[in-house]
Amino acid sequence: MEEIVSRANERIKQAAFLAERREREQKRRFCFEGVHLLEEYLKSGKTPCEVFVTREALQKYGAVFAPCAGVVTLVSESVYSRLSAERAPQGIFCVAEYLDNVKENTVPPAGSVILESVRDAGNLGGMIRTAAALGINCVAVTRDCADIYSYKTVRASMGALFTSEIVVLDDAVSAVDAMVSSGKNVYAACLYGETRVLGTFPISKEDSFVFGNEGAGISGPLASACTSRVIIPMSGRTESLNVAAASAVIMWEMVRCRE
Repeated sequence: MEEIVSRANERIKQAAFLAERREREQKRRFCFEGVHLLEEYLKSGKTPCEVFVTREALQKYGAVFAPCAGVVTLVSESVYSRLSAERAPQGIFCVAEYLDNVKENTVPPAGSVILESVRDAGNLGGMIRTAAALGINCVAVTRDCADIYSYKTVRASMGALFTSEIVVLDDAVSAVDAMVSSGKNVYAACLYGETRVLGTFPISKEDSFVFGNEGAGISGPLASACTSRVIIPMSGRTESLNVAAASAVIMWEMVRCRE
């Protein structure tokens, strides 16, 4: 197998450029690292465009590469260091096409989670992972959320991004209006206004929840479009939770209380 040993190699340069959002959007490709993410990507029925591996990784994980043998390229450790964003890399760097399970501006189905202006990629990926783990099929995100294809989002999702239904919204208020107009409940998880306490009212499998920005929470117009506002009962020692933690509590309640 041919080995790329030059950090100036054009294929390596193009793969490294995918660290930038503008490059990802222009080429409609993204990247991810590690054996687990590669395994999850292959389980989803997809094949990467390119897989760059070190000699050590090829020897250690050889069987993993069988389904994508035609796109595997050996690279030196020096070359791999130009691609990697990991502190302890496993020597597997993948380039893939944008995902076909990511949709644009469709009304989210009943029972969805809707995220507005969640800017931290770790939070975004973690929330997608939590939703998938609990069997919530769709996560809708507003356009100003962290990039779903960023390295940190993909890594935090731990492969859930590859199979979850993702909807990217330009106008979350209109989407929620459409859901409510069709007779579905959409609850805003927020600390202001007239609120209901989580656990004191029934939640059906068709009810959806909205979560907002890490600092500002849900915007006024979006909260007003929702059926009602919901708070998590707290001990009083703190007034709020991190959005990822709050969403995990509420998503568990969504699943536990489904009728």
